[in-house]
Amino acid sequence: MKLLLRRAAILLFFSLLVLVGLVIFTWQYVNNSSTWVQHPANRHLYANGKPINLGTIYDRAGRVLLQMIDGSMSFHGDKTVRTAVMHATGDMHNNVETSAQMAFPDRLSGWNIINGIYRLKSRSGSGSNLTLTLDAELCAAAYEELSGRKGTVGIYNYQTGEILCMVSAPSFDPENPPDIDADPEKYEGVYINRLLSAVYTPGSVFKLVTAAAAIENIENIEEKRFYCDGKLQIGGDLVTCMSAHGEISLSQALASSCNVAFGQLSLELGPEKLQRYAELAGFNSSLEVNGIKTAAGRVELADAKDVELAWAGIGQYTNTANPLNFMAYMGAIANDGLLVNPRILRERRVLSFVNASAGENKQIFSPDTAKKLKALIRESTLSIYGEDTMRGLGLCAKSGTAEVGGGKRPHAWFAGFLDSEEFPFAFVVVIENGGFGSRVAAPVALKVLQAAVNSF
Repeated sequence: MKLLLRRAAILLFFSLLVLVGLVIFTWQYVNNSSTWVQHPANRHLYANGKPINLGTIYDRAGRVLLQMIDGSMSFHGDKTVRTAVMHATGDMHNNVETSAQMAFPDRLSGWNIINGIYRLKSRSGSGSNLTLTLDAELCAAAYEELSGRKGTVGIYNYQTGEILCMVSAPSFDPENPPDIDADPEKYEGVYINRLLSAVYTPGSVFKLVTAAAAIENIENIEEKRFYCDGKLQIGGDLVTCMSAHGEISLSQALASSCNVAFGQLSLELGPEKLQRYAELAGFNSSLEVNGIKTAAGRVELADAKDVELAWAGIGQYTNTANPLNFMAYMGAIANDGLLVNPRILRERRVLSFVNASAGENKQIFSPDTAKKLKALIRESTLSIYGEDTMRGLGLCAKSGTAEVGGGKRPHAWFAGFLDSEEFPFAFVVVIENGGFGSRVAAPVALKVLQAAVNSF
């Protein structure tokens, strides 16, 4: 009897081991099988480490951006287009980590957790194809407007979340890759999608975060007056301004990008409130674009001195911003405070265990606050650019000239949105070491926006 019980116990022990092993394997399979199948040793997908069996990548209009022909990778027929969308499609050697090739390999290979690698044998072959939300011709127009300068251009529909334009420079023609090592300065960061994966000192575009905090926390802020004589004395330190603006309102302070006024607002708000509104605006966190995590901008005010707090509210100090995150923030202002998460995939796939969905939408402040902030930005935009700029489309925008030190020119920013039901576009342009945002980034944004309006 004892022998029988001992044998039963041993059998039960090994049965439990097998069960635990099956549970672990199933968990690993569900979570990691789509990664396992993409290993370069898989001869169904790769030869000598290069992909040979991938689906086709299309833009939103059905233009072929990347396809496999007889086991070789082929890109769009126009050099400017394929250069403009290289960071979206990826290159021949998968060097761009956030590209469609790297982010959605299961979809391009036709991977399914039930059937493994398969091909849907329909006429369209859609089982392994991918359609992006981008418009290839709009991306090409944006790339040309950058004119060889390093930076990024982004446009997205703030109601649907679709990214229409995503361009990063420097780039190159993926069908004719250059010798990058021969000119490292020209191609510095060439494999980084600057819209998704870079952060920059924001400069004065951050004043829209400070303004949102002021609207919700300072009573009668619209009637408040500031006095600017070109400098703000804080103890033994100074916050300087480009001009002496005299007595001005909040709207006038935004239009003139007055450092003194926004430095005063930052001190009145205090570090805790300004930190909270920065985080509501997306700082210190990432967005997920169909599972692709953006770089996180930073605002850290816990140990900031008063003068540092003042500079932080102006968009300097140690602040950094991710361009796509800030574009989404602008979209939230336009969209009654609701941030609709950006996405790059045109449609979603049901039978996939890969997180390829867009992230969650988020109400970052009340519709009333959004309305007041939108009116403030619109009034400022009209005073600078006039009614004729994007006439009838409700252009709302803020420029930024972000000082970076080291004897380098400032980064040029221009971010905003169209307050238009027909063209609900939010946008961002950053040109590295470009100079004044209003002179350098704004013309790029306005031309690309006009191209977007003409396209849609």
